[in-house]
Amino acid sequence: MEKKFFNILFICLFGLFLLSAVSAADEDHSGNTLKSDSHQITSNLSNDDIQSIFDGANDGDTLEFTDSSYKNISLVVDKKLNIISKADSKVYASNQISSKAKGLGITDTFGFYFTSNGACSVLSGITIIASNSDYGVIVDSSDGTAIKNNVIIAGQNGVLVKNAEDVILTNNNISNAKSNGIQLKNVANSVISKNELSYNGRSGLETSNIYYCNITNNTVHHNSFNGISLYNASVGNLIKHNDAYENPNGIYIDSQSSYDVINANSFTYNRKDTDYELGAFESGNGLLFGADFRTSKEGNPSRLEVRYNVLAHNEGYQAKNNPDLPTFKLGDNWFDSTDDANTFVCPMLLAGIMKMGTISVKNGIGLQMYDTDGEAVKEFGTFDTKVNIDGNQYTARFVNGKATIDANLDDDKEYDIEVMIGGQPVKYKYHTASGEKNSNKDSKTTDVTEGKRGSSGTSSSISTDSANGGAAKGSGYTKNANSTSAHYSTNRNSGVYGTNASGELRDSSENGQDVRTNGDVSAGDASEGEVSEEGKTYEVVPSSKISKEVTDTSGLVVLSIVSLLGCLVYGYRDKREFD
Repeated sequence: MEKKFFNILFICLFGLFLLSAVSAADEDHSGNTLKSDSHQITSNLSNDDIQSIFDGANDGDTLEFTDSSYKNISLVVDKKLNIISKADSKVYASNQISSKAKGLGITDTFGFYFTSNGACSVLSGITIIASNSDYGVIVDSSDGTAIKNNVIIAGQNGVLVKNAEDVILTNNNISNAKSNGIQLKNVANSVISKNELSYNGRSGLETSNIYYCNITNNTVHHNSFNGISLYNASVGNLIKHNDAYENPNGIYIDSQSSYDVINANSFTYNRKDTDYELGAFESGNGLLFGADFRTSKEGNPSRLEVRYNVLAHNEGYQAKNNPDLPTFKLGDNWFDSTDDANTFVCPMLLAGIMKMGTISVKNGIGLQMYDTDGEAVKEFGTFDTKVNIDGNQYTARFVNGKATIDANLDDDKEYDIEVMIGGQPVKYKYHTASGEKNSNKDSKTTDVTEGKRGSSGTSSSISTDSANGGAAKGSGYTKNANSTSAHYSTNRNSGVYGTNASGELRDSSENGQDVRTNGDVSAGDASEGEVSEEGKTYEVVPSSKISKEVTDTSGLVVLSIVSLLGCLVYGYRDKREFD
């Protein structure tokens, strides 16, 4: 009996061992290791010592910089590592190429260099000062790497990402690079979000050959060339909720664009620059098209879409076309004007002029943006305007198309209000709501300036949702119908466009063909037309569902092990009975 007990116990323990092995392998396949070690990186270690710790670490290990300052750092990350600091460590990048980098044929100086073997690594919480090096961070063919919550100062470029997919750059503050804050070359399915990019020598963000990326919620200001610059192929990208101000141009589009969406951004207060690289007359614009911009014919779903952006208070044009290109038609945007003739849009652009109306809210003032069909806009750029009521001035901030001010007004009462639009007060008759606070009702407002009375009723609005991955137009671009009360309407067929946006509408693509890259031109030197040999355009191949189903067989293995254990126990019992 005792021998039988120990035999069964042995079988059970052996089965548990096999199950644990499968579980460990499963976790490693999904990107998480069963066991990971933590290594402390102290400032008394030399760069070679730290590199040795990196090289000796296992995939998934955490390397924590624990001291305040590190000198002459140049580290190659060629395995999956979590590199962090909880002490706001400052890393001063070296001006020398390390022996490790030389052995890999790397010719640039840097603070951190992520190779293809370093895929899915994390760099977080570190201040990198690259005053004496070419780059703060380089991500080279390192898919799935995350650069987040860092401060990166100086360098030729703050961060360079090239030949990579699924990279995440988020919550970084990148400034004072000699060239670009972030430079993307041949990058796909990546997220660039919530970064502050400022005081860089060229652009805050510069791209060349990017596919299905989300560029969202970035603040881009005081850069010397453009806030955002797009070159070469640009396919399926969603550029949304970015705030670009105090640059020579908010966004410069010199790419061959297909299925891109530029939606709900604020391109404001961009300034003229007498020393601007393309000439002073090409600066001071919210949006500027370059001579190499191409897209598909109007009506083609792959055509570039530009709508629901705030283009206002720029010293040049709010939006400007290149004189060598045909007239291009933008979508509906806000130009801080109720006068269609004073939108300050280039005559070679046709632009839908959005309108501002009111909605009634309890005790306060509600303002709403409407497109040229009179539909309330649900997703929109952010901007502020002044509102005057009974001698009291308030600031209204528009978020996703609506602004609400709690002004302690009486219920169910009509007021005369003034809203500053284009530097001029626009008068409205405003009727507060009765009932619950912030409940929206028909306000029966009158735009005194234009002599139009808004009409109430329901209408569907189009909104977009920023989700990662593969929709047809923009990254995660969808249309959702919503019901809302509209207090400003225009004739659906009127085609409300600024009268200064004249000219015959023609297609901005060459022969109406879908766009394609014209070779590998370096984004950094694109304005001069110099050719870079670094990287090539590649086809983005989506992950195969079949391969995932074939390789994800842990459940089958576990079932097989349990069945085997059952057979062993059953066979052992039969053997005992037979004996």
